[in-house]
Amino acid sequence: MASFVTLTELKDALLIDHNDDDAALTLYIEAATMAVVNYLKASAEPMLEPEATVPPEVKVSVIFLVGIMWRNPDNDTESAFEQGFLPRPVTALLYPLRDPALA
Repeated sequence: MASFVTLTELKDALLIDHNDDDAALTLYIEAATMAVVNYLKASAEPMLEPEATVPPEVKVSVIFLVGIMWRNPDNDTESAFEQGFLPRPVTALLYPLRDPALA
């Protein structure tokens, strides 16, 4: 499956300067990409094409989600996010891109 960010983009954004967690980070990228695809529904399909340009809002959303998973793998211990929903900063970025007819 295509991912919305590369491992290099992610590591640069999260200031990760080692390769120890690359396998986990790659898995997190795939999971975060799927979460964004599930939220955007049909409007995500063109972004999954091999040569597609991914909007910055989508890239930042994936990086934000991976940052949460990587830095706090034991869950949302502070209950900052509602179960079953993407974090508010992510939905704020993605909402304008979502297809309202399919939401």
